[in-house]
Amino acid sequence: MKLPSLALVATRVWVAATFSALSCLPATAQQIDYSKLEIKTTNLGHGVYLLGWQGGDSLILVEDHGVLLVDTSVAPMGDKIKAAIAKVSNKPITLIINTHAHADHFGANEALAKGGATIVAHVNLRERMAKGFTAFNQAIPPSPPAALPTVTYGDAMTLHFGGETVQLFHPPNAHTDSDTLVHFKRANVIHASGTIGGDGGYVFFDMGSGGSLAGTIVAEDKMLSLSDDKTRIVADEGDPASTETLKASRDMLVTLRARVQRLIDEGKSEDEAVASKPTKDFDPQWVHQGNFVTGDTITRLAYQSLKGVTPPTTPRR
Repeated sequence: MKLPSLALVATRVWVAATFSALSCLPATAQQIDYSKLEIKTTNLGHGVYLLGWQGGDSLILVEDHGVLLVDTSVAPMGDKIKAAIAKVSNKPITLIINTHAHADHFGANEALAKGGATIVAHVNLRERMAKGFTAFNQAIPPSPPAALPTVTYGDAMTLHFGGETVQLFHPPNAHTDSDTLVHFKRANVIHASGTIGGDGGYVFFDMGSGGSLAGTIVAEDKMLSLSDDKTRIVADEGDPASTETLKASRDMLVTLRARVQRLIDEGKSEDEAVASKPTKDFDPQWVHQGNFVTGDTITRLAYQSLKGVTPPTTPRR
């Protein structure tokens, strides 16, 4: 029996989680043997390093007085992240930034903040962590007090960490409703908080967690305003993207929005919109093996977002 359209997206997420370590999915939804994962450390310059592994990444900023860490991954990755940092610096982790409310971005908070690190995040992220929430049809329990952000902000915040200026910006309702874009000004590096696709694929906006197409476009516009031709943009997974790739993603999303809105205005149903293949010319560039966001999937997401449809908590059969 054919699944209703909303359920189809949720089902695709779960199928993809079984076969691919998608960075945007909660850890327990992924079939990953974390003991076998290796962290690849890449020097991005000016004390900033990318810690990357299959299915995710973190950023660190190393200064004389300590280490700033962006995203702690899931709990089983805590020791591996600590070991990777130790290979670069013997300084303690003194500041942690969580970029959004998916469990693979704050799961090792408690372990990695034990040395007294301050945890910073958007106010919506702390609220979700404190109360518990549901993402990708999975109940995420309330976080222990030691894992909660102790400093929160609303729209923007500037941190001065050693010789680096770190700017935090909240794009409302982008990848989620709790995103933080992290801009390292001196190093010319931006952590995108999931608002661009990993490895140059289609981006995913999690409407069940407050994300939207319009907000994702706003986030990409904001990053473009901070970028030049040498900026590295870090997604949830994969090598950093260029400003050229970011601009191409923003232009593609703006065009997709116009195409899907036109189909909505013509009275097309979601299935009819998908059948019309509005992403046909984009798919060769943006559909990547291992990424569950196909042309049909992003069309459904765009349609639902523009129609203001809230995905169900559980897939309908």
